Amino acid sequence: MAERRYTTVFYAAILTGLIATYGVYRYLQQAKAASQVAMQSVVVAARDVPEGEKLDRLALSLAQWPTGTAPESAFTNIDSVVGRVVRIPVFKGEAVVPGRLAPAGTGPGLEVKIAPGMRAMAVKINDVAGLSGLIQPNNRVDVLVTLKANPQQNTKEEAKLFMSNMRVLSVGTQVARGDDGKPIEATTATLEVTPQQAEQLAVAMNEGTIQLVLRGFGDPDSIKTTGATAADVLAQLRTAGPARLAEQDVPKHTRARPRPAPVAPPVRMAADPPPRPDSVVVRVYRGDKLTQQKFDQKDSVH
Repeated sequence: MAERRYTTVFYAAILTGLIATYGVYRYLQQAKAASQVAMQSVVVAARDVPEGEKLDRLALSLAQWPTGTAPESAFTNIDSVVGRVVRIPVFKGEAVVPGRLAPAGTGPGLEVKIAPGMRAMAVKINDVAGLSGLIQPNNRVDVLVTLKANPQQNTKEEAKLFMSNMRVLSVGTQVARGDDGKPIEATTATLEVTPQQAEQLAVAMNEGTIQLVLRGFGDPDSIKTTGATAADVLAQLRTAGPARLAEQDVPKHTRARPRPAPVAPPVRMAADPPPRPDSVVVRVYRGDKLTQQKFDQKDSVH
């Protein structure tokens, strides 16, 4: 009887331990599930993708984002993105959304970079107008036109900045800046303009000459100018006066050194002869005694 009682107690303890262990396991699983955040798959860029490039599978990857943190319109399937053209640059790890892509069926090219309501217009440039190839795609420029106010009367030419902060879409056939940043030698630059600006630019190219003025990065201000003519330049020169060459600006090899003025030798004045004494004193020693005798000196004529 005692052994049976001990056996019953032993199995009851084991059963109680199993029930307690299962209860702790269920509690930990529920706590773990409560602490986990729901995730969702999002299509992201596997590398930096510039505008105008066609997406392929190597440029895309799937990432797990917490539910509710990804953009609402983000793609969740890579197959739905492959073959689309990027309209706005997408950086590595960034979610791909329809707003950064061109409409389905659009091919890669310059038209992808043109904003809605804008137009692309090519202008002829040379080494001077193109800053020796330093103007590159996505730069901002001002357009300077030089023409005659009245060609029939053969008036003087006037220069004026009449378009500012214009975006350069492409230079020649290149629509993106090279990684090396080297100058692009080309004869045309394509600007993004409004239809009205396209009309003005066409007149400027036919009636005069245009030049592109490169703007600094992050300088969106538009400057209003009154234009300049040859008379304005000459008037400013007359107002300023001729430039005077300072003595310190003269080169050393052309500067004449002044000769020192001759100095006259000092004049020496003849000194008066000292006065002649009228007497002579003679000292006479006798043993340890000293006596002096004075004799008058008579003037003598030589």
